[in-house]
Amino acid sequence: MNPLGIHMFVYTPQWDEASARRVFERAADIGYDFVEVLIFDPDTVDTRMTARLAEQHGLGVMATMCGKLSADLSNPDPVIARRGEALVAKAIAVARDMGSPLLGGPSFSAVHRYAVQPSEMARERAVDAYRRLARQAADAGIRLGLEALNRYESNFINTVGQAADLIRKVGSDAMFVHADLFHMCIEEERLAQAVVDVRDLLGYVHVADSHRGRLGEGNLDFAAFFGALARIGYDGPILFESFSPSVLGPDLAGLIALWRDPWTDSDDTARKALAFMRAQIAAAHAALN
Repeated sequence: MNPLGIHMFVYTPQWDEASARRVFERAADIGYDFVEVLIFDPDTVDTRMTARLAEQHGLGVMATMCGKLSADLSNPDPVIARRGEALVAKAIAVARDMGSPLLGGPSFSAVHRYAVQPSEMARERAVDAYRRLARQAADAGIRLGLEALNRYESNFINTVGQAADLIRKVGSDAMFVHADLFHMCIEEERLAQAVVDVRDLLGYVHVADSHRGRLGEGNLDFAAFFGALARIGYDGPILFESFSPSVLGPDLAGLIALWRDPWTDSDDTARKALAFMRAQIAAAHAALN
């Protein structure tokens, strides 16, 4: 069965020792295999603390990041784009030092509603930047993923196919497609076919429902999605991602336009999500036989 993980945001938006310890304790107690840590500022992450707590609780770590408007790899301004590349380079080192085998997330842009299409020059510059970053990731012993975001959160890579196209242009085995089911349900024409089309590059999967609440309470066709993962033989990590303003606070909730609490009990939500994913994976594999 795939390694199954939980996003830190199910419990906390902070990553100090007290918050991190609680996330690892709860994840281990419930039965998850790893915790995802979102890197806000690479200069402030306590990598030793993260690696130590992960080892103490027998869990893995997966690192992700987002770009920033002031350090945006997809920005047509070359100065801002260079800052974006430097930000990703720092995050690669942080991911390595905390013990993550990968760095996922939308490293190519901020989570932001952009008002114009990206320029072709910016796309060409991004390919060059990711060639350099892929070499840095390989040297660090990790892989670098591109997470497609929906149109309201990025203008640069909105589908897993677009992520795969950029990665193929880069031409490095150190890069992979990071698929997020919430974004896919907005942007992809057919969920299952989108998975099949990137089967050679898929390396990390976020599972979230259509309303970013508890799994199975939205309108997504989970059977089709997990069935496609089973058919392509995907055995990589799968992460449960869900958000609630009662945990995130108003600033982060506002960033992703989440205006109501889909849940308030982190433990109950985490337990039900793990059981739901295990059941979906088992059913998908049973259907193949």
